[in-house]
Amino acid sequence: MSNVDKLRVAMEAFNRRDGDCFDAVLADDAKIVPARAVLEGTVYRGPDAATQYVEAVEANWENLTWEVEEIRDCGNLILALGRIRGCGRGSGARFDATAGWIALFEDGRLASFQTHADRAKALEAVGMR
Repeated sequence: MSNVDKLRVAMEAFNRRDGDCFDAVLADDAKIVPARAVLEGTVYRGPDAATQYVEAVEANWENLTWEVEEIRDCGNLILALGRIRGCGRGSGARFDATAGWIALFEDGRLASFQTHADRAKALEAVGMR
């Protein structure tokens, strides 16, 4: 399975809130940095980082989904571009924004996964426009 395929598996698992399936592609020392890390400093680490992340998302959001529109394969670095949509749990506040996801693979495993709630920032982070 290619790194792009593994990223697709992980992102589809996120949308189903299937942390175990997402965890299956992670490296043992994986790091997941959600978009809110900029504000809160929240980072999920370890072989179950995806399960931790999915549980936090489920506690705070209703129907939060990642919609991938484009994937750029740069070898060990994969950039996905699309949208994040959802609704705040309790508040009902709707969220719909362009997004970018940066995945870094090491030895065929997802070592680092970062979400940007702004596509331009994701492109800038990997030196693209």
